Amino acid sequence: MKLQKRLAVLLTAACLMLAVSVTAYAHEAVDMNRTGSVSVTMKYNESIVSGGTLMLYKVGEVCENDGNYSFALTDEFKNSNGNLALEDMDDSALAKQAAVLAAYASAEKLPAKTIKIGSDGTATAGGLQLGLYLAVQTEAAKGYEAVAPFLVSVPMNEDGHYLYDVDATPKMSLLTEAKPDKPTEPGRPTTPDKPSESKLPQTGQLNWPVPVMAALGLCLLMLGMALRTGRKGETL
Repeated sequence: MKLQKRLAVLLTAACLMLAVSVTAYAHEAVDMNRTGSVSVTMKYNESIVSGGTLMLYKVGEVCENDGNYSFALTDEFKNSNGNLALEDMDDSALAKQAAVLAAYASAEKLPAKTIKIGSDGTATAGGLQLGLYLAVQTEAAKGYEAVAPFLVSVPMNEDGHYLYDVDATPKMSLLTEAKPDKPTEPGRPTTPDKPSESKLPQTGQLNWPVPVMAALGLCLLMLGMALRTGRKGETL
């Protein structure tokens, strides 16, 4: 009887493990008829940063092959030398591809969806067709650097489940560029200040008695010498 109970417990556990495995590895199909959205939240050290503008470009179309999904460059970006093999890229490679696509979009003046960053630090674009999107900040918030261009997938695969409303929080940096001092007169070198004239310390005494006293002393000296000479003559 005990053996039968143990076998029943083991069988139940095996069934539960099988059920979990099937759920974990179940393949979810992308609903190609849906639309999605991208919400970008601007934060620095967990503090909301408001102000600025983002441009959103669609750079990739969703492709399906036997249940496998990938991206292909749109017609606007097919000559950009971009590589959308995202499954083979790390973060640095993704950042490099975003920079390449952003430079191409700027050079070709390609159209984009403009979204303002609100007072709550978020910028949202809704009603988006499925695909890969490039976000470029064209106007930074006051006191901050513009965030680096980044890619957003709609939908995004998270733990085997597709999210059609995607949230992104790019890394922000403070503006550290120092502005040069403005010259007083452009093109003319600055000259050092003229040294001040030496002055006597102010002690309450005027400067004019100095030469008067010197002349009076000279007169007294001459008078003393004359008197001394006269006395010598009387003695003789």
